[in-house]
Amino acid sequence: MSENGNARGAFDAVFRIARAWGLSEHEEAVTLGQPDHEALRVRKDGKGPEIDKGMVLRISYVLGIFRAINTILPNPERADALMRKPNKASIFDGRSALDRMTDGAIEELKIVRQYLDAEAPPSDYPNWMFGVLKGKISDHFDELPDDINATMERR
Repeated sequence: MSENGNARGAFDAVFRIARAWGLSEHEEAVTLGQPDHEALRVRKDGKGPEIDKGMVLRISYVLGIFRAINTILPNPERADALMRKPNKASIFDGRSALDRMTDGAIEELKIVRQYLDAEAPPSDYPNWMFGVLKGKISDHFDELPDDINATMERR
């Protein structure tokens, strides 16, 4: 996926989410699978190489996690704070969601996303899944989902 306006919008959203969650530069880099901090700074400035499928997937997970925690906790401060709070759920074993997400493996983001989606499933999940099965969902960010846009506008 080339870094066009659509990808830029997704990156901007992820960087705003990172600010809301209080992520350090290192936590941002690990979450996005970008070990080179300078490359991450270049991306923040709207430049950088083409986005690979792994990063697209990581962006998707972060956007989904953000949507889910803001559905579970509609108060933005509480939702953002949830990311650093220890969690008693068995998949976290007393660690926070952010601790799990910053282990570095993309699988960790997937697990956190799946857990939160199970706690707050999207209202259009059956339609979305049907679209995936029919091949209607691409890896391009034509636009951010309305619920993510609405939540970002509140910030």
